[in-house]
Amino acid sequence: MLPFSAEKIPASPDELAAALAGGFAARGVVVKSVRAEGAGLAALAELRIDVSGARCGRDFRVAPAAGEEEAVVVVRAERFALVGEPLEFESTPVRLRVEAAGAEFRGTGPAADGVLRLASAESGALELAVAHADLEALVHQLARGVAEKQGVEVRQTKLTLTAHGPRALSFRCTVTTKVFVMTAELSLCGELAVDEELNVRLSGLTLGGDALITKMAAGFARPYLDKLEGRVFPLLALGLGGLQVRDVEITTAAGLEVRAKFGRA
Repeated sequence: MLPFSAEKIPASPDELAAALAGGFAARGVVVKSVRAEGAGLAALAELRIDVSGARCGRDFRVAPAAGEEEAVVVVRAERFALVGEPLEFESTPVRLRVEAAGAEFRGTGPAADGVLRLASAESGALELAVAHADLEALVHQLARGVAEKQGVEVRQTKLTLTAHGPRALSFRCTVTTKVFVMTAELSLCGELAVDEELNVRLSGLTLGGDALITKMAAGFARPYLDKLEGRVFPLLALGLGGLQVRDVEITTAAGLEVRAKFGRA
């Protein structure tokens, strides 16, 4: 789903490009470029949105309209692409690429706060990737934020990912900490699975490591882990408008990479 914002419902390729850029800007995301080329909205040769270099946080969401609404605009594009090479999510570089052929979008909502939903596609593919070093840096940042509130210094974080089949992986995060004058290690282990709606579920979260830090961490970290246990997170904030994905595959050779296909082909 793509946000759009303008004074009036877009009626031409140029107006659509401006409205899409405005929709992202209204949510604090500055796009690099939006290109809509073709004879009209129902006959675009290409719709391409480049969000490379854009910054967004965990609060970025594009919510669909409540209930069934009549489309205020219909867009058809022979080729569609949404690319971030990379974009920054919570200061972490993320490579994003969504491509589709024979795409149809249906726009709903008011002109100032509308949503363009991908209603159908002949074929499509999605790729989301985070390099291992960048993912490890993100985990280190999160661990440090939690630990410092308890007077614990986080010195080093090591993350290990192991794929189990096409849609699941296990992870082990080992954190080297300093408590008073002592150095101790704490490990967090768990499992992650991705479903066919591109939702991520965490499970099996356990703490281990040196007895002193494990006992201390259990007091302040366990409540956080209990909230995360079994919780579902959308992997793609923009979503695919309800289109079912298939051939979801997770790989961990160079970090975390998720690929999927969608569409009729």
